[in-house]
Amino acid sequence: MYILGLNIGHNATACLLKDGKIVNCVSEERFSRIKNHSGIPFSSIKYILEDNQISMNDICLVVLDDHYSITNIKDYGKHHLEWYTKKTFLRKNVFKMAYNYPSLFKKYHSLKSIFLRSSKNKLDETKKQSISKALKVPIQKIKIIDHHLAHAFSPCFNLNKEEKTLIFTLDGEGSGSCASLNIFDGKNLKVVSRSKKSASLGNLYAICTMFLGMKPLQHEFKVMGLAAYAKEKNIQKIYPKFQELVWLNKSLKFDSKFDMALSDYWFFKEMKFQRFDVIAGALQKLVEERTCEWVEKAIKKTGIKNIALSGGVFMNVKANMRIAQLPDVKNIFVMPSCGDEANAIGCCLYGYSLYCKEKNLEFNLTPIKDLYLGPEYNEEYIKQLIKKEGLEKEYIIKKEKNVNKKIAELLSKGEIVGRCTGRSEWGARALGNRSILADPSNPKVVQILNEAIKDRDFWMPFTPSILDNFEKKYIQNKKRIFAPYMAITFDSTETARKEIPAAMHSYDFTIRPQIVTKEYNKNYYELIEEFRKIKGIGGVLNTSFNLHGEPNILTPEDALHTLKNSSLKYLVVNNYLFKKRE
Repeated sequence: MYILGLNIGHNATACLLKDGKIVNCVSEERFSRIKNHSGIPFSSIKYILEDNQISMNDICLVVLDDHYSITNIKDYGKHHLEWYTKKTFLRKNVFKMAYNYPSLFKKYHSLKSIFLRSSKNKLDETKKQSISKALKVPIQKIKIIDHHLAHAFSPCFNLNKEEKTLIFTLDGEGSGSCASLNIFDGKNLKVVSRSKKSASLGNLYAICTMFLGMKPLQHEFKVMGLAAYAKEKNIQKIYPKFQELVWLNKSLKFDSKFDMALSDYWFFKEMKFQRFDVIAGALQKLVEERTCEWVEKAIKKTGIKNIALSGGVFMNVKANMRIAQLPDVKNIFVMPSCGDEANAIGCCLYGYSLYCKEKNLEFNLTPIKDLYLGPEYNEEYIKQLIKKEGLEKEYIIKKEKNVNKKIAELLSKGEIVGRCTGRSEWGARALGNRSILADPSNPKVVQILNEAIKDRDFWMPFTPSILDNFEKKYIQNKKRIFAPYMAITFDSTETARKEIPAAMHSYDFTIRPQIVTKEYNKNYYELIEEFRKIKGIGGVLNTSFNLHGEPNILTPEDALHTLKNSSLKYLVVNNYLFKKRE
């Protein structure tokens, strides 16, 4: 029994569920090479069908959320960014009115919401017809669900089925909301509250990202990384102004002074001449304090101490860390790569639940473990690529008997190695199979990675992949939170600061780890173990395998493109080692 889940908007993604288990999930950007590709993920769907040797006729249900329209969907990502950056005169004056007359705009948005609700069925029907025509699937097989419902369903695969869990969703906006609080009992999801999109912390963060000269919907993580450098005494001077923007009301809903999507004028008026790092610090503080308050009050109201986090704002790993440290939080699960790309997974679960009820089948979910859910390329593919492209003229190529030992030797000598091996990982985080690796004890590699390979901003930290038996040695994790997905940060130990200083935040010494187990990735585990034998260090520096502004690589061809267009010297594809000729 197959369910196809889709996100057709920001970072378009396709996901396949087979008999209660996620077997494939891949984002369209990996195929198109367009960062955060928006549109129907045709290439992703094609790969999934071919990988499972099925056709659309074998799909029982196609499920997607209702946030994105089909009209000009391929241009949606471009259009959305233009909304932030163009029509300057109109934006300036509209946002000025929103700032000066917030009640007027609240009434406008209330009326707009009523209109959208009244026309929702018609819009959904149009979308179904478009999907049916595009994918050649009967319209009765297509289901459309609420955007935040998809966010809420996405982590349910990994939740305790015997106890209730509070699920918090928080993003820019979707289906008229920016946040939701839900209770999952192992089978059913109950919505407790929804917050209107006008009070969106996600939209506020996006506007601030633009105000600081970076791309909204893409560079928010840079603002988070920058925030740690601001001094608390300077943050406190402007923080009261941020506190007035968004707050939590008695109904556990977010409320706001005005529409946060129209906060441009506020930033230019209130934050003019303020230091960039202090602005970032104040915004980050607001997100951390408001989300912690939300979780604390929800736990006190419901008595449920198991929580899950989903939605794009919870890509903020520092806020996740603060939430995890709350005394009342017993267990926490952060949905891996929890932006809109995760909604394809949530849509699969909704479709599976619906199908089981209709057919009177047992609802039996298989937890999502590793995220290696994309394509892989075998030895014959590599051989043919080398021959077809005449790669031996450009590179010294050797098939290694023990490639993991060879990588470890290179890393220990200060070399940086790109790795393209096995199935590609789904989501925003590189988890070893499509990664650039380096020695985490060598601070010199940071400058090389930043300037010669990645073209990264100098203040951004790198992250480690750590062997599970070194977890206690390197991170402070009193609640024993399982962290294999780089979805949450931890305070580092003194040992970590001595042994892996290049793979943590250089200012606050926090670590966003990938804890590697043999069960999740035996091959990668063995590589790190070989490095440990040489250096005595139980981890490696791991960063995404891409050039700045490009999606992470998918194919060996993508890996060679990065190798050719950067100062990277070594590349491993399966058991083949490529070295640039001098």
